[in-house]
Amino acid sequence: MNKRIYLSPPDLTGNELKYVQDALVTNWVSSVGTHLEALKVDLKKISSSTYILPVNSGTSAIHLALLALDISEGDIVFCPTFTFAATVFPMCYQKAIPVFIDCELLTWNIDPELLEQAIIDSLRQNQKPKAIILAHIYGYPAQLDKIILLAQKYNLAIIEDAAESLGSTYKDKALGTFSAIGITSFNGNKITTGGNGGAIFTEDVRLYNRMDLLSNQAKEDNTFYEHVHVGYNYRMCNVNAAIVRGQLEQLEVKVAKKRLIRDWYAKYLPSIITVKYSSIGFDNAWLTCILLPYNYSPEKIQQVLAENNIESRRLWNPMHQQPVFKKSVFYSNGNADQIFDRGLSLPSGTQLTESDVIHIVDIIKDCL
Repeated sequence: MNKRIYLSPPDLTGNELKYVQDALVTNWVSSVGTHLEALKVDLKKISSSTYILPVNSGTSAIHLALLALDISEGDIVFCPTFTFAATVFPMCYQKAIPVFIDCELLTWNIDPELLEQAIIDSLRQNQKPKAIILAHIYGYPAQLDKIILLAQKYNLAIIEDAAESLGSTYKDKALGTFSAIGITSFNGNKITTGGNGGAIFTEDVRLYNRMDLLSNQAKEDNTFYEHVHVGYNYRMCNVNAAIVRGQLEQLEVKVAKKRLIRDWYAKYLPSIITVKYSSIGFDNAWLTCILLPYNYSPEKIQQVLAENNIESRRLWNPMHQQPVFKKSVFYSNGNADQIFDRGLSLPSGTQLTESDVIHIVDIIKDCL
């Protein structure tokens, strides 16, 4: 079996080409167009959010959220250590101070008990805690009830990073819609893609208007160019929106296939390997994640799979282990390091067949 199997490739089998051709034929290829407006409507249906702002990446979306909430130099922002760097880097743009919180084992998301301890310590030191960035890792819903209560108790805003979790829900409500501002991503490896891109969800018209202004070079509504604030070119273009629209039409089908693929892995992998499922809520199974027994090397399995033309990936290397954040404060319970040491993401593209999964599993069994 020599075909290349990717980790999470785009699956462009819907109306993507039709919508892109429409954007080209009508000559709307920039940051204005009918597909951008239609995308807002599509995302409102999926999320039930009142205000939607398409942007050029999930990272830009988080940066705009921080700007809208007036997060600036010296402000404390609590964030998970077990996440991708894009969750955290926008804080650096603002010169805010990230405080990393370990994950709990139930959902692999930020640990509410450690989070509260970090908040209390920050207040005792007369620091300025301003916000929590909450990432729903691999599409698994976090312990939202507990975290929202903490935010209310200590008057902290929440930015919900749902970049990996479009299609995931908690208590039948879409992730990314439980906070002041939520974001998602349409990066090339996400469950629905635009090649790149992202979107912001909010119920607050004031926050929406501020993010909309800043995303468009902070151009004031005038007959000439006038700028009261420093702005950014974070807009999504109509062509990307056209692709995302074609993808979103298939979201439920894609989520169902991703979950079926995970079930196949659980069926065929040996019992000594743990396949991660959501412990609360409903997750989109964006990537099938496994935990190997202690003293087994995920890097070795990754290497052998690569030799067989199969892409896999180590789980997120925690932020507190990154050289760029070596001086940051970290509240640890050891979980993120343990998950990283034992974990691997397996191919999860929606075009995978059951035979493909059996082939991948056979190679893993040989490694074990």
